[in-house]
Amino acid sequence: MSEARAYRGVALADRVALRREALIEAGLDCLYEDGLAALSVRAVCARSKLTARYFYESFSDLDALLGALVDACCVEVAEHALAAIGVAGETLPAKVRAAVGSAYAVLSHDPRKAAAFLLGSAAPEALQDRRDEWMTQYVQLVLTNLPLPTAASLEAKRGANAAALFVMGGTTEMLRAVLSGSLALSDEDVVERLTAMWLAVLG
Repeated sequence: MSEARAYRGVALADRVALRREALIEAGLDCLYEDGLAALSVRAVCARSKLTARYFYESFSDLDALLGALVDACCVEVAEHALAAIGVAGETLPAKVRAAVGSAYAVLSHDPRKAAAFLLGSAAPEALQDRRDEWMTQYVQLVLTNLPLPTAASLEAKRGANAAALFVMGGTTEMLRAVLSGSLALSDEDVVERLTAMWLAVLG
């Protein structure tokens, strides 16, 4: 039987996707429980109960998995923020508070994802380009989905982009401090302080 054919009713592409998801979940577990220094292909395969063959089916090396862990975390944060913006009130404060609260909940409710966020925000050499890409994408999400004044001139658009980049950088650094334990704030305080910071810069 051709490998591309369905096995027990599951198509090859779906099986590959399921194995990749299992490896990412195992990677999150290992990163959180054992730390970056102990993360290895062998440890992830053991946790996922998949062989190295299936690891390399989805990832070229351990750095590729690390990138996927950060990507998965960033995608979930963005999705929750956008969903919250969509159902929040029409004012900028309402949408900012909803986005911040929903996005932060992804990290505060799952310490594995907090660990992935910390890894991405620390930007080891293998993830520096990825961190820059996500920062740029988050800035565009801010400019596109929040009710900000329309920037008519090129200079005004550059100013808006700079402001969004500034607030995203500050958000990242504050969350790093909170999630690493170096800044002691309650979840409510985190949301309120970040909301105030965003409004001070963007509002």
